[in-house]
Amino acid sequence: MNHNPKIFIHYSWDNELHKTWTLYLANRLSSDGVDVIFDQYDLKLGSNNNYFMEQISKASKVLLIMTPDYKIKADNRISGVGYEYQIISTEFAKTISTNTKFLPILRAGDIESSIPTFLQSFLYLDVRADGEFERKYIELLKNIYDEPLNPKPPLGKKPNFTDAKPISKIKTMTDVLGLGLSRAQVHKILGKPDTKDALIETYWSHGLEVIYNKHWDKVDGVLAKRQPSGISFDYEVNGIFLEESFAEIKAKLGNPLNWGLPNPFTSYAFYKIDNKFLTIALWRATPDKEYADFKMGTAYAIAYCEEHSAIACEPIIAATIEEIRARKNLTYLERKPKDYEIDFKADFFNEEYMISPPYPFLGGGYMITVLFQESGTLVDFWLYDLMWSYLVIRMIGLRNINEIEK
Repeated sequence: MNHNPKIFIHYSWDNELHKTWTLYLANRLSSDGVDVIFDQYDLKLGSNNNYFMEQISKASKVLLIMTPDYKIKADNRISGVGYEYQIISTEFAKTISTNTKFLPILRAGDIESSIPTFLQSFLYLDVRADGEFERKYIELLKNIYDEPLNPKPPLGKKPNFTDAKPISKIKTMTDVLGLGLSRAQVHKILGKPDTKDALIETYWSHGLEVIYNKHWDKVDGVLAKRQPSGISFDYEVNGIFLEESFAEIKAKLGNPLNWGLPNPFTSYAFYKIDNKFLTIALWRATPDKEYADFKMGTAYAIAYCEEHSAIACEPIIAATIEEIRARKNLTYLERKPKDYEIDFKADFFNEEYMISPPYPFLGGGYMITVLFQESGTLVDFWLYDLMWSYLVIRMIGLRNINEIEK
């Protein structure tokens, strides 16, 4: 599209902050050659409100800025938003299978609370995370100009099947970095780490954290997740990719051995494959911070490690807490439950919790602390690497955060 497209911005006057954001969007679009029909530009005292609303039919694109207030007014035909939406839904219905004119944009809330019922089955642009605005704005601009998000490459020639070369496989984590490598070998493959301590090295440019065994200084665990740089690990880990849905993961791996549910946002799916632990962190609900653009029910981190790795501590503790909550046999205790000085029926085990990173313990193995948030209860778990082969919970101690603060 070489000419200046004309667009109509359809939104609700939720509050001054939302009006300011929408004005900023209109100004950005105008600066990029888009002819914007917008009430804050065009609607003046004495204007014919109905005539202004009917400009919808003349626009080449209509942006639907969706929020909870927007849905209420649209679904219930309230105020100007409701009148405009009636025009929109009628015109939309005529081209429902070929629509490129009406562009739903989710600014606040979620699908149920903000998107009108009629539009919930259509793709939308998620602009709730301000930190992602520039990337999402380019995507919107390309849609307005009818430009492809990813240009189609030139058509190649037909392959010579009589002299075909083997097709290269998608790279896996083990193609990039395998368990058992020395620190020097890792540095040769990945380069200089961005951060490091005795056990963990972080490689932001690869989307990886590498965990070393404290006895032999060799890799015994790898964590793939999006780093602060914004880069994610692009390859598969045991056939699983970041941002895959749990339905896709379950189709490949089946049901997990254990679950961990530390808070309303996160689930840990815990698998054991060929004496290795595979832990997949999934969003159960959308958080409002670093990973706000990840979809619910998808993997945002994948850990793969030996049974004795420091990175196995967190899933073992999460699985143990779920076993306690469900009154199941406690798989990872070294001794019988009665031999531990703690009440496994205590109410705090049902609270949301946070798990601290593990640290090497002088007595061997690792110490890891869990904060149960409502009561302020701190539980210390000593995980011992039995025969340097696998971890067991050797001791459990109880503290209270108020006592520590005093």
